[in-house]
Amino acid sequence: MIEKNMFPPSITNLLLQEGQRFKNGDYFEEALGTGVIPIVATARGGKTSLAYVMLDYVIRYTKRPVILDSFPQKVLDEGIPEHWKDRVNNTGFEDIAKVKGPAVWLVDDTGTSFNSRDAMGRGKLLARVAGVLSHFGGGMTVIFTTQLLSGVDVSFFRYTNISPVIRFVDNDVLRHERPEWKELILEGQYQLKRVTGGRCLDYFYSAKDSTLVKTVFPEWLDKKHNPVKADLMSRPMRYHSTEDKERMIKSNKGVSKSVTNKNKENLTE
Repeated sequence: MIEKNMFPPSITNLLLQEGQRFKNGDYFEEALGTGVIPIVATARGGKTSLAYVMLDYVIRYTKRPVILDSFPQKVLDEGIPEHWKDRVNNTGFEDIAKVKGPAVWLVDDTGTSFNSRDAMGRGKLLARVAGVLSHFGGGMTVIFTTQLLSGVDVSFFRYTNISPVIRFVDNDVLRHERPEWKELILEGQYQLKRVTGGRCLDYFYSAKDSTLVKTVFPEWLDKKHNPVKADLMSRPMRYHSTEDKERMIKSNKGVSKSVTNKNKENLTE
C-alpha cells in the first residue's frame, strides 16, 4: 500500500501494478496498471531523465519488469544504477507479445523509432498494440518520449488510458502540433512559466491531473556526481553501433536483434 505518492494520481495509477493500493486524497484506490504516459518536450528538455524517475519508482515500489526498448547493451551494462540490475531488459517493442510479465516499457524518441509516417515499419506497431495492452503480461504500461504528439500514430491514443506529461516545448516546434493536442501543450507551457524559466527542467505539467509537479532527480542522474553513467543514461541512442543508427534513420526498422537478446529469457519465461 502506497501512503505517499511522488506523482499525481493519474500517473501513479499507471505506474503501479494492477491492484496495488495507493492514496488519492482522503481515499485509497486500486491501481489500473495499464495505459500510456507520453512525455512531450523539445530536444534536451529532460524527457528521458523524467522517464527514468518514473521507472525508478516502478522498481522501488512494484515487482513489474522494466524494459528499455532496444537500448544499447552498453547502457544496460554500464549506465543503469545497481538497484536496477536484474529488473531491466532491452527487448524490442515488436516482441511485446513474448513478454509474460506486466512490464513497464520505455519507448524513447518515438519520432525516430515509431514515426507515424512510417507506414511499413514500426510506426503502426504502437497503434496496433494500444487496444490490447491490458491483455499482455497481465497489463502493461508504456512510457514514451516525443517532441510532438503529432509524430505518433493517432490511433495509439484512442484505445487505452492515457496520462500526458508536458515539459518545455519550443514555440517553433509547437506550431506543428496536432490541433487536438495543441491547446493542452499550450496550457502546459503557461503553467510551467508560472514557476520556472528556460527549459523548465525543475517541473512538469500533468495534463490529466491539471497540476504542476516538482521533479526530484536521483543522484545517479547528476553529471556532477557521476558524469559517465549520467551521459550513458541521458543520451542512450548515441551508443548504438553506426549500423544500427543508420538502420533507425533510413528504414525505421529498429536495431538488430543481437543488441536486444541478452537476458531476454528472464522476461519471456
